[in-house]
Amino acid sequence: MGPVRATDPASPVLERAATAERTYVVRDFGRLGKVAAVMLALLVASGFGVDLLLR
Repeated sequence: MGPVRATDPASPVLERAATAERTYVVRDFGRLGKVAAVMLALLVASGFGVDLLLR
């Protein structure tokens, strides 16, 4: 990562921006997880559907 270059405390504006960015990233990963779960469920359901059609 390298040495820490910041020596002063972060400004309140930067802290608010960082908090907003972290919130966005956490929500984005949550949405990504939900989409992945739905895709997996659809994959499993389509597998059962194809199995029923081929019988």
